[in-house]
Amino acid sequence: MTSSKRPTGSTTARSAKKPSRPSATGTIRPRDPAKLSSLAGEVALRKFKRADVHRWQQEIHDQTLMLSRTIDRPNFSRVSNDDVSRMIRMYDDRFFDGKVLPLARAEGMKFALSSRMTSIAGKLVTHYPEGTHSGRRSFELVLSTTLLFQTFEDVSRPVEVTGRLCKDRLEAMQRIAEHEFVHLIEMLIWNDGNCSESRFQSIALRYFDHTDFRHDLITQRERAARKFDVRVGDQVRFARDGHYLIGRVNRITRRATVLVPNPEGEKFADGKRYVRYYVPLEKLQRVRAR
Repeated sequence: MTSSKRPTGSTTARSAKKPSRPSATGTIRPRDPAKLSSLAGEVALRKFKRADVHRWQQEIHDQTLMLSRTIDRPNFSRVSNDDVSRMIRMYDDRFFDGKVLPLARAEGMKFALSSRMTSIAGKLVTHYPEGTHSGRRSFELVLSTTLLFQTFEDVSRPVEVTGRLCKDRLEAMQRIAEHEFVHLIEMLIWNDGNCSESRFQSIALRYFDHTDFRHDLITQRERAARKFDVRVGDQVRFARDGHYLIGRVNRITRRATVLVPNPEGEKFADGKRYVRYYVPLEKLQRVRAR
């Protein structure tokens, strides 16, 4: 079974009544229109040779392995926020002459990892603490550890991210980081962006040789089907408090949500009552129809 491709990342706008945290450079400052305009002209026109792009991407791959305190091999088992920050900084230095991150950090810039993102590989969140797009803002770039760690693990198949075949987890992380960096650039310069539109795809192609904006990482649903033969809708059994319960799989994320019939449970759309249980995939046993 081959999973359908999913958008590699997303860009999200958020408003808040309280100001965002200050950036590493101090208090959040207004955007700089002159510098952003200059950067926009460069981003709109600059193009690299494919061979140079691939060589620089490999250099960042090698430098990450050399400099990181957590990433110790291409199919790493640990990763930190510092790894994301360092990787984006290397991309900025190599491809944009170090012009992007200083402008983003002047307004507010954070890097993070999330284990709760189970379908999108990354996201770029723009915070508007004054509640208006023309006011102050800050940025947060987040990568999914769930999708990274369950890819190149116990399900073996070719993995493609942004139209590029990845040979290891670190390469997949690079493609996702590149994708989210383009989101950051669009939001920083134009305060708007969408990876399904031509401007985003032009930047991603010219700078990073991305031919697609989707990922084919191993999702938890695919892993559940391939390794455990469990799918949404299947009847399963699992042990709880010394005895077995039987229910139906309603959802699969990091764990499976299993609905077990119970007259005292929550009423669902089908008119029946169930109790929800959150069960690790390896604890489930499929109950086959007789």
